[in-house]
Amino acid sequence: MERSKAFTLLGLSENATSDDITDALDQAVFKVRDQFLRGAVIPKLAASRVERCVLLSDVAQTLGVAALGAPVAVPQTLPLAETLEGVVRGHVENVRRCRTAMASTLDPDSVAQLGHMMANLQSEYMKAFLQHTEPMVNEDHHEAVPAREEADWMALLAAIRAHEEGPGGGALLQELVRKERARMGAMVSSTAPAPH
Repeated sequence: MERSKAFTLLGLSENATSDDITDALDQAVFKVRDQFLRGAVIPKLAASRVERCVLLSDVAQTLGVAALGAPVAVPQTLPLAETLEGVVRGHVENVRRCRTAMASTLDPDSVAQLGHMMANLQSEYMKAFLQHTEPMVNEDHHEAVPAREEADWMALLAAIRAHEEGPGGGALLQELVRKERARMGAMVSSTAPAPH
C-alpha cells in the first residue's frame, strides 16, 4: 500500500506525527470493534468490517505503527447441539466468547479474525435454527424484519422452555420463531451464492 493511501484511509495528512497516526489507527479499529461488540451479527456487514480491519492492518504496516493492544487468541467454541435450546444456548455462548476476546484488543488482525469467526458462527447458527424450527411453523409468512432486530435470546430460551414444559407456551414461541425465521431467511438468501 502506498503511504499516501494509508494516510488518506486514516484521514490524515502526510506530515502527521507518529502519535497522530497511532491515535487515528486506534480510533478506526475501535469503531469497527465497537460495531462487532454491540450489534447483531449480520454476515454481510461482518464481511465488510473484516475487510476494513484488514485494510487498517495494511495501513499500520505501511506507516510502521503498532496497534494498541496485543493480538489475542481465538477462543474455543462449542459445537451446535441437537436441540433447539442447545443450538440457541451454544450460539449465545460462542458469540460471548468471541466478544470477550475481541474486547481486550485493538489489534486489527485479531479483530478481523474474530469478526470473521463470528460471521461464520452466525451463518451456521442461522442454518441450524431454520432447520430446527421448520416443523414449528405452518407457513413462513411474516412481515419483513430488519437484520439488526435480533430476537432477545433470553425471551427465546424462556419460550422454548415454556413450550417444552407443557401447553400454553406455544403461541409465544411460534411468534418469536416466525419473526426470527423472517429475519434470518432474508439474510441467508442474501448471502447465498447466485445460481449459474
